[in-house]
Amino acid sequence: MVLACSAVVIALSSWGQRQEEALGLDSLFRIRGPLPAPENLIILSITEQTAEKIGQPQSMTAWSRDIYADTLHALGHSVEAVAFDIYFAEASAIRDGDRRFAQALRESGKVALFAFLERRIIPLHEGSKAQALQADTVVRPAAMFSEAAAVTAPFALPKVPAIVSRYPLRLGSPPEAVLPLAVLELIRPAQSPPPQRFPLFNFYGPAGTIRTVPLEDFLAAPESFAETVAAATVFIGFAASFQPGQRDNFVTAFSEGNGMDLSGVELAATAFANLRDGRVIKELDPPARSVLILLWSALLWVLVRRLPQHTAAGLATAAALYTLLVYGSFVLLDHLLPLVVPLVVLLPGFAAIAYHHNLRESQHKRAALEQAFGQYLPASEIRRLSAQTEGQPPQQELFGVCLVTDATAYTTLAERLPAPVLSELMSAYYEALITPIRQHGGLISDVAGDGVIALWTDITREDVMERLMPALQDLRTSIDQFNAQHPQTPLYTRMGLHAGNVMLGHYGAEGHFEFRAVGDLVNTASRIESLNKLLGTEVLISDSCTAQHTTALRYLGQFCLYGKQQTVCLYTLATTGNIDPELFHKVERCLMQGDASSALQQLSLSLSEYPADGPALFYRDYLTVAGSADSTSPLLPIKIRSK
Repeated sequence: MVLACSAVVIALSSWGQRQEEALGLDSLFRIRGPLPAPENLIILSITEQTAEKIGQPQSMTAWSRDIYADTLHALGHSVEAVAFDIYFAEASAIRDGDRRFAQALRESGKVALFAFLERRIIPLHEGSKAQALQADTVVRPAAMFSEAAAVTAPFALPKVPAIVSRYPLRLGSPPEAVLPLAVLELIRPAQSPPPQRFPLFNFYGPAGTIRTVPLEDFLAAPESFAETVAAATVFIGFAASFQPGQRDNFVTAFSEGNGMDLSGVELAATAFANLRDGRVIKELDPPARSVLILLWSALLWVLVRRLPQHTAAGLATAAALYTLLVYGSFVLLDHLLPLVVPLVVLLPGFAAIAYHHNLRESQHKRAALEQAFGQYLPASEIRRLSAQTEGQPPQQELFGVCLVTDATAYTTLAERLPAPVLSELMSAYYEALITPIRQHGGLISDVAGDGVIALWTDITREDVMERLMPALQDLRTSIDQFNAQHPQTPLYTRMGLHAGNVMLGHYGAEGHFEFRAVGDLVNTASRIESLNKLLGTEVLISDSCTAQHTTALRYLGQFCLYGKQQTVCLYTLATTGNIDPELFHKVERCLMQGDASSALQQLSLSLSEYPADGPALFYRDYLTVAGSADSTSPLLPIKIRSK
């Protein structure tokens, strides 16, 4: 609505009208091309060679008026009217020539003479140019010619570099008809002029389009042009065919790059022919122009709203059809419809609105898609999928940290609870697991049974612990809150973390794919998590997750996981008590020296203070069994194979 109203204001403004004339009308003239000039319109042209050929001085003011008298006599009474686009300001030195010319004017009775328009600026206050009156006075030709002519009239046009597109119908104070209108009123007194005060020229073409006969050729053999000038209106004035120094030229829509502009007499003849033949270009009045702009705006708005997927094609089609409408109205009916504002202002404006609207709709759809599928896929993967034109996006090899969780006693719980109750319980449990993981940037790779697999891929080895320690703390707090809310069916959770490279992507076939992580990272994290049951811990973290010693972790030793050849150094979260953090380092040193009894002594001492320490209990039992089996063999750093 704002754009449409702004376009109406522009279209009705003087600036908008100038653009319509300078761009729109000029383009229509160039596309249409020249028109056949009226046959009953002739220009007798005075060129830069005329003076020499008729034996007159170069200055036209010094010519004998016999030349013009002879011209009128040669034209005779068969012409419809004669118009001189020459200002006869005063009598010449050749009195007989002046008298002959005046007599010829009287005898013809159908000659219009050009009158000069004198413009004066009268300040309203002395020394002030800001407030002034413009006074236009029509200065007639010399009295002997003015009295003899049928009519005298001015004709003033803007000069270069202004592009001429309009002409006034009346000038002076009080206003009187300009030369083209005066000639029309002379031959057709009953014909009404157009309602516009400043109608537009309907140009026939470039310089020379209107039939032009050099004055010297006509005077040399007037009988050969008798049929041409019969019943024609003849304009006489300066209209040179070669114009490097033309004194009376005007830039128009048909001006050519070689300097061939229309002369003043050609413009006067064009205006006269337009008025006489009813070929004046008709413009819409302001209300009609406003309605057209608003209707065009409404059409563009409908296209933008109704064809969101084909907006460009719709706007292009509408622009093409509107251009044909404007061109057809101009060529067939001489009607000028707005072209610049609809196509240069409104069309790009609505295209921008369509782009913004489609972008916003796309963002809304993407947001809705991410919200709908965000329960199954991370937002980054949804965006990657939407950007993929064909097939599935390729899997990505990334460095990341994998978290595997497992709930204790889930199998027993699943056996004794009805399926609906179990379903509701597990939904709450998964919410307790997944919410803190996602809040800390984790990506859920898989949810199966009583556990989840989560990944952090936007992470480096150096900041693993800085990123994951808060996540682990919030995750354990969330699980504790869940168990507090479900005291009859608690799900104590064990976790395993490992860092390394992983392939992340969509895996499957035959139209069924799942987004998951694949690689040794996931398998190793799962094996680490399973050791919690043997060690009596809740969280186990491999040394791949920590680049340096930290008091937040407790060292547990080296373990050989099921199906693995290389050992993995494991840690758990440090307790809040005074358990010796170096306990298992001491145990390892004893074992490396083959002193199992000292290792057991260290463990027994610790267990006497902390009898519930799961890792110490496991080591004690393990060493007791291993020692009884082979008490003579030294135990190297402990390796536990566990499923």
